[in-house]
Amino acid sequence: MDNERILYICPICFRVCDTDQECHEHQMIECNPGKIGDERRKPVTDKFGNYVSRAPRWYLEAVGRIQKKGLET
Repeated sequence: MDNERILYICPICFRVCDTDQECHEHQMIECNPGKIGDERRKPVTDKFGNYVSRAPRWYLEAVGRIQKKGLET
């Protein structure tokens, strides 16, 4: 069973949908949170282990805050 799923999120109000829709007069952002246990589900940390953001990596990648890491399939 494949635990990976694509979701769409509004970066303004964080509304989440299974299909691409408009929210706040803009298209929602496509996100791939990865499979259960994937590193993309964890918050980003610096080299000392301090949190850079509380947001998970998949969200920061989706909104363009950080560069996407190699995605395993």
